Amino acid sequence: MRYFVLLITFLVVFAKANGQTQNTGWFFLSHTQKVSEKFDIRADVQTRSADKYDYFGTLLLRGALSYNLSKVHSVALGYAYKGDWLHEDGRKTYSPENRIYQQYLYDFKAGKTELNLRGRLEQRFVKEDGKVSFSQRARIFISAQIPLIANADFSKGVYTGVQNEIFLNVQNKANVNNSVFDQNRVFGSLGYRWSKKIDTEFGYMYWYQKEMDQNTKTNVWQLMVTTSF
Repeated sequence: MRYFVLLITFLVVFAKANGQTQNTGWFFLSHTQKVSEKFDIRADVQTRSADKYDYFGTLLLRGALSYNLSKVHSVALGYAYKGDWLHEDGRKTYSPENRIYQQYLYDFKAGKTELNLRGRLEQRFVKEDGKVSFSQRARIFISAQIPLIANADFSKGVYTGVQNEIFLNVQNKANVNNSVFDQNRVFGSLGYRWSKKIDTEFGYMYWYQKEMDQNTKTNVWQLMVTTSF
């Protein structure tokens, strides 16, 4: 864990020294629907604005069937669709992406703090200029929800959230940015838990992307709603 934290620190410091800066807003809705003791359905909807909040830029739809290995370990198989709209030089373009992904999730606690460790492998099919390119990407995600003003079992109250996710190109990196490293997202938020089934939080994300011709730093303000039934 110590080396993981050091790697995150290095990536963030490196990112601050390079690239152009953008500013966007995101809305993220994440839902888990319990089907049985062993199976859950997971679904996400995310919208993103373009730079300077100029227009609606991205829609991400994601769904998966999850199998619970135990109360804290699960695996999932899913599909995601991502659409990007770009207005540039008076021209509007649309780039769709289809993904298949496999996921491992570990939910655990340290005292009252709730932690989440996730590994995800994505098969990406991105269409640009009439051509579809294929690549595979690995994602490593860790998060914590730390109660600040909450009841004894943390079923209601105010909390702070921290998370980090690293993206690595593991196949056909030439189709992405010619680099194993793809991007890094660091997020901090203040949230309110209405019940064990509904969380709402708002926060700031520092998003660094390595691209073919330049590196991009994006300041993101994100509203998240998480539900589980």
